[in-house]
Amino acid sequence: MIEYTRKAGIVKLVNLRDVPMSEARRAVERYLKKHPGAVWPDEMAEELGIDYRLVLAVVRKLLAEKKVEETTRRVEEISA
Repeated sequence: MIEYTRKAGIVKLVNLRDVPMSEARRAVERYLKKHPGAVWPDEMAEELGIDYRLVLAVVRKLLAEKKVEETTRRVEEISA
């Protein structure tokens, strides 16, 4: 496996947990409370170790329930 990742140029592997929607929702809600401001679903998925599609489904439910909102402004990268 390590040889494959080196040849494929993969920098990081993420081990995803298989969790039910209810557990994913609790994890996402906790994450959002700890990380105020703009947060990206792919970042949450990686940090929580939960499949991106499941995190996105949770985010969509939270959006529909108006518990979170989409940002309309662009986040610019700051380089030193």
